[in-house]
Amino acid sequence: MVTFRVDEVSPATVGLPTRPLGELFGDALVFGGDPALPVLVPDGVHPLLDAVGRAFAEHRPLVLSPDAVWLTIAQGVAQHIRLHAEELRPRLVSHRGRRRLTVTVDGPMPQDAASWQDVVESFHKLLGTEVSDAGVFECDFSTSTDVDRVAGRVVVLDAYSPYFSLWLVCVCGIPSVTVTGTVADWQKIRARVDAIAGFGLQKWCRSLAPIVDQFVRAAAGEVDVAFWRRIYNPVDAYGGEVVTGWAARLYPYLRGQGVLERPNPLLELPIDEPRNVTTDGRGFYHGAGIRTDQVPATLSRATVNVNDQVAGENRTVALHAGLVGVAQDDNGGLRPVTGWYLTPATVEIDDVVDRIVRDHETTPPQPLHLLAAPAEVVALYQRIGSATLFDTWRLLPVAEHRRIYRGYDEQSLLTIIDLADGRSICAALDEETQSAHWILCRVEVMTAARSDEFDARFRLINHPADVPVYGTSLAQLLDAALDSDGDISHLETGRLNQLDRPTR
Repeated sequence: MVTFRVDEVSPATVGLPTRPLGELFGDALVFGGDPALPVLVPDGVHPLLDAVGRAFAEHRPLVLSPDAVWLTIAQGVAQHIRLHAEELRPRLVSHRGRRRLTVTVDGPMPQDAASWQDVVESFHKLLGTEVSDAGVFECDFSTSTDVDRVAGRVVVLDAYSPYFSLWLVCVCGIPSVTVTGTVADWQKIRARVDAIAGFGLQKWCRSLAPIVDQFVRAAAGEVDVAFWRRIYNPVDAYGGEVVTGWAARLYPYLRGQGVLERPNPLLELPIDEPRNVTTDGRGFYHGAGIRTDQVPATLSRATVNVNDQVAGENRTVALHAGLVGVAQDDNGGLRPVTGWYLTPATVEIDDVVDRIVRDHETTPPQPLHLLAAPAEVVALYQRIGSATLFDTWRLLPVAEHRRIYRGYDEQSLLTIIDLADGRSICAALDEETQSAHWILCRVEVMTAARSDEFDARFRLINHPADVPVYGTSLAQLLDAALDSDGDISHLETGRLNQLDRPTR
């Protein structure tokens, strides 16, 4: 660790207001790290740039770790991969679509940080058997904590999310800068900058290379003070609300039109530019730079599909990880801190319909007259009249739906999809509990002689104990099917007879 003077200013002596880190993520199911850690009240800016900006503007010391800098770079790589997934597919993977990575645990879905740390490590190991670049994203420095390591692994899972789905199966103006870490840590990041250039990021890496070179030099005690004075708003290019310093180059994409996909214009310039520019007479800056609101405090997100056979349900959760806030040391130094947490997540039917419309044959939606079906089904048919999936699945027009009554009028089956082998995907509806479960079964037309009710025109062929149940979400079922060319066997949560109420 090395600390060096940068600007000849007097350090601030009054601390900034803080709040416990855990309060920032009230919907967290599991939290990685210390939820009681005091962090600055967030302002929506990415924590690294926020720490640099506040340190610069308020004359506060700055602490930068290899983990904070590398996580910022790694998230930029992940965003680039997501934006160019198909272009990079031949470079990164050898398969089409999204391959399923499955981790199995004993008992219900874990509810503690240690168990989820193990789950993330297991997913990371599985990914490592599929791709050769997973280790590039690791936080494996002398400063790295367990929280840093988990965050780095969530970032790589996020980066490869276009190619893999995750399934968890449950069976039962700155006074000083402190650069932490060793010279070897920063040399490791420098080598990785050369490696990630192969992802089509040559332009970004032309900026990253000289920046990381300066971290290597500083860690070795060779401090280029002029370089560090240009970290945020260089004196000769003071852009008001615009950041023109080299810290802004750690972000390859900026938010524009609400989406994080606009290329950073600073990457077009040499590392020591812009120079000799300032605001005009009206206070406006017209040169290259970025606004802090273009670098949102977003985290990497890895969706995990949970097939909880213990609880008899499918559910979806999301791991969020990255730099989560700015902590204030006892001496007033500001440092970005790493964190991760787990939240509930939902596979949205509109997102699934987008995939179907984009990749499969569909017909336009038709007027829906008295469609008595779950909300997901109604939402589906508001956008699609029918569809053909994988050449073996046919999403039926509403007019071709078939209803099968079971025991009492409150319990029925509604066919939605027919498969080429004669089976159908049906909603098992229970009007009394207002629930819907998705099943795969065989249905036949009843002859008049066999029908004892005027509207009982169809019947279930299979015994209920032989009918698999695939959870309660049509969106999750379709999403899983789209990932695996129609294979939904990994979604099974039980059997139809387990849903039956006792006969009255």
